[in-house]
Amino acid sequence: MNVERQAAVALKWTGVAKLCSQLVSWAITLIVLRLLAPEDYGLMALVSVVISFLMTLSEMGLGSSIVQVQQLGKEELARVNGLVVALNVGACLILVACAPLVAHVFREQRLAELVRVASLQFLLGALATIPQSLAYRKMRFKWLALIDMASVVAGGLCTLALAWRGAGVWALVLGSLVQSSVRTALLLRDGWVRPVFAGEGMRRHLGYGGAVAASRLLWQIVVQSDVLIAGRYLPSAAVGLYAVSVHVATMPMQKIMGIVNQVAFPTIARLQTELPRLRDGLLTASRLLTFVSVGALWGLSSVAPEFVRVVLGSQWDAAVYPLQAICLIVPLRMLGAIFTTAVLGLGRGDLDLRNSATNVMVLPIAFYIGVQWGPDGLATASVVAVPITFVANFPGLARTLGITLREVLASVWAPLLAGALMVASVTAARGAASGLGDALRLPLLIVLGAAIYLGVALTLDKRIRPEIRRLVAAL
Repeated sequence: MNVERQAAVALKWTGVAKLCSQLVSWAITLIVLRLLAPEDYGLMALVSVVISFLMTLSEMGLGSSIVQVQQLGKEELARVNGLVVALNVGACLILVACAPLVAHVFREQRLAELVRVASLQFLLGALATIPQSLAYRKMRFKWLALIDMASVVAGGLCTLALAWRGAGVWALVLGSLVQSSVRTALLLRDGWVRPVFAGEGMRRHLGYGGAVAASRLLWQIVVQSDVLIAGRYLPSAAVGLYAVSVHVATMPMQKIMGIVNQVAFPTIARLQTELPRLRDGLLTASRLLTFVSVGALWGLSSVAPEFVRVVLGSQWDAAVYPLQAICLIVPLRMLGAIFTTAVLGLGRGDLDLRNSATNVMVLPIAFYIGVQWGPDGLATASVVAVPITFVANFPGLARTLGITLREVLASVWAPLLAGALMVASVTAARGAASGLGDALRLPLLIVLGAAIYLGVALTLDKRIRPEIRRLVAAL
């Protein structure tokens, strides 16, 4: 089976499992949003920021190095696992000790106990990193997809049960731990590599993995800086409103890119010596990814007022503008993510690190300015800063991948134009249907927007329809 066919089969299994699990997860999330307060989500957002920073350092890019390297011996793998275990256990102990400091920095004493419990994630990571990376290396995506589905459903049901019983923010923290525990237990069914605590032969893994980890750390600073800044200057309820807006707006991005990157990274690693083939695949992926993301996210932006009132409830009314603004910019972030995955698959962790450094110099400054106007200002800062960083980083990506900006624009212009017409049409129709209630107006606007978007995009770019057919046939 060639690499493209393996990738198509992988997308099928990963996509089907993700769809099933996310249908359950989204339903549970929407119910939990009605059971919990914005303050609960604000606290969880701050816990997640702290965990994600240390998680990047504890993994040190070693999982990616295992996937990317072409030759890997058993003894070498055991040494890598020894380093992974040491880093994760150390991170857990550091976080437990520093929990009071975290609570002091964010002026919220409840964070101390929440952070201590959440630190158990690192012990689970010590067990799961190597089995997961080996499964990616072998392109066992069907197995990984089933694991994802089981763990997401288990964690979601736990969160729902606890929220229903009035557990508040603990429902989110413990639900996340249950999800990680189920995932780790299933990964370990294939066995566990005995760790060897020795530094010999680690140079190439630390070189590549260190660059990846540094880049991921910088990226964590970028993507979490808005919540960090909000946590410092805004009350927990305002942080929660903003965090939920980001969560809803980026949920499609996280799920779609989770599927794409799982498959794309090992696939690109196998195509390192066939750049023309890789280039053609990236342009096709850019077109299809933009077609899907603009339709879904710009569509959600256009119906955000009705969506928030009908689906989330009146306590989230202040989330309308942040949701609208962030949805507009997420497709560009997804496009940048697929190019970043490509350069990492080619072994260019140094380029990804430089691009992340550029992001760090732009986005936190924008968020610091935007926070002066609360959640709305933070969302506006994203809309301004993300295109700036994309344009600044693209030349290096283009040289490495052999793709020009003109070629990328030629691939995505039709969905962008169709999306703009969709937003304008829905906005105009909202005024005409102002006499209808939100519950009736929402589905009508969705149908109108979808019809306009699909009709215009498929008419303007004749390549999209056959590419979708080929993808479906391959699956």
